[in-house]
Amino acid sequence: MLQTSIELSLQTLREVGAYGRLEGLGLLAVHGPDATRFLQSQTTNDVAKLPELSSQLSCILDRKAHVKAFFQLYRKHKSYRILAEKEQIEKILFHLDTYRFADKVDFVEESSHFVFFAIQGPLALQCLAEGLQSQSQVEFLENDVCDTKLFHHHALILRRSLCGEDGFIVCVSHDDAPKVIDELESICRRHALVELSPELIETARIESGMPIYGVDFSELNFLPEAGLEEKTVSYTKGCFLGQEVLARVKSQGAPTRGLVGLLLGGGVRTEFPMDSKVSTDGGDVAWIKSNCYSPTLKTTIALAFVKRDYRVPDKTFDAHINGEQYKVTIKILPFIKSRSPHERARDCYERALSLYTKEADDATASEAVDLLREALQLDPKLEDAYEALGVILHKRGQIDEAIALMKTLVELNADSVMAHTNLSVFYVEKGLKEEAEEEKAISLGIRMREAALQATQAKKDEEEKKRRIEEATQRLDMFKQVLEIDGEDLLANYGIGSCLVALEKFEEAVPFLKKALEIKSTHTVAYVALAEAYEGLGQNDDAIETYKQGIEVASKRGDMSPMNDMQRRLLALTARMKHAK
Repeated sequence: MLQTSIELSLQTLREVGAYGRLEGLGLLAVHGPDATRFLQSQTTNDVAKLPELSSQLSCILDRKAHVKAFFQLYRKHKSYRILAEKEQIEKILFHLDTYRFADKVDFVEESSHFVFFAIQGPLALQCLAEGLQSQSQVEFLENDVCDTKLFHHHALILRRSLCGEDGFIVCVSHDDAPKVIDELESICRRHALVELSPELIETARIESGMPIYGVDFSELNFLPEAGLEEKTVSYTKGCFLGQEVLARVKSQGAPTRGLVGLLLGGGVRTEFPMDSKVSTDGGDVAWIKSNCYSPTLKTTIALAFVKRDYRVPDKTFDAHINGEQYKVTIKILPFIKSRSPHERARDCYERALSLYTKEADDATASEAVDLLREALQLDPKLEDAYEALGVILHKRGQIDEAIALMKTLVELNADSVMAHTNLSVFYVEKGLKEEAEEEKAISLGIRMREAALQATQAKKDEEEKKRRIEEATQRLDMFKQVLEIDGEDLLANYGIGSCLVALEKFEEAVPFLKKALEIKSTHTVAYVALAEAYEGLGQNDDAIETYKQGIEVASKRGDMSPMNDMQRRLLALTARMKHAK
């Protein structure tokens, strides 16, 4: 089957990368002695705990917890920058200025100061690295915010994903933009990155489940409805505007509707107008927002606000949209989860090892070497790839390059046993006896230190296990006393069950956890403990069914942490069962 242009572009974005100028972005600088405290009181996330040169997603709410702005906040020393669409920057500036009062904080609207250029995808870091002057500058790009020289011109580089892939936004002055952007575009084309088009960004970000403020949700929506709570809210940092209402909504469970994914069955290629209603015989159950044909999933997908009773992962039902009937499946976002550069690098490494160990002829060895070089391009700190590549090159007679790789590995990790061991072997072949003996001695010293550390850690682990057992036993006695007074006490039944699971008394735990769910069927953490007990008993089918029930309950309630935990456990269990067959 021929691939469409957007399908090829999407594949290139995810496997190589994409680049292009961005219109409509804005930047707001916030600085001053009170900047941290002021932003802490005005935004939903914990600004005080934001590490140096890092970023966080955050929101500004009104008093009723409606979303007034959604943005990425970057920290450099005691100053901050807010990255968002230009229209939002104007609103954010107005809001912050309104609430400034006597705070010693200043705002600088920088949107007009910069030209914005995006590089997204696996090779984004490598492309940027070619414009930097030193390895230390390249390593600095591991931070979320980087003030540096790019092709000898000042640039502000912000880590930001536009459509699911890891990537960067390069901010340069209008005077420097022609030179810097021409150089970047030339490098990107040389590495076969594709140009970012509006259609490519839109398709990729919908597949990645990334809602846009003002399109998929707005100031008419409560923050929990947008599904961004886990990424943008700290409930422990103290007061902020809208916090009381937000806490009340959280305590009452999930909102009546929430933003999730819709997948239409049958390879549908229809694009729907915004706010199209999804209806069943019982009435309207969902309202469609951004939607597109997904080249990856071969059907139309949509971000949509869905009523609570229908907001169940993988729930499929018949529905009418604009007078036409469709088979609709609910999906927890994202539809497509992108792999990080480290995951891609690890995959290249595993494929290289698999190839080389099966058949070590010249052609296979060359292919393995190419894969390992690709792994190091994607993740320059992947120690296993350095080691494997060095060994293969040594066996092919390329000893000098093998030595250089091991030296680089030592720079990354001075305590790498295999780096020093391999250097010792390689130096022997080069006739460098003294260097070989020195590396051998270093390797032996590291092994001895590691053995001592492992013994110490084993002792600590044993002590920690003993402490957990003692704690679980004490809590067990306390819950038993409560249960003697009231056999229908939810927390006592759950507490006894969870303690017994911790003590690996799985069979004893099951009746108490079942009782807890009988008392309150929406007690999501009890599903986690019960499924864990079933896993401990080897009753995998019961565990799977319990996880599925728990995921459905948690989804309806909006208990995202237990739901995500159960989804991870379910995937891990099914993978283990598949591997065991």
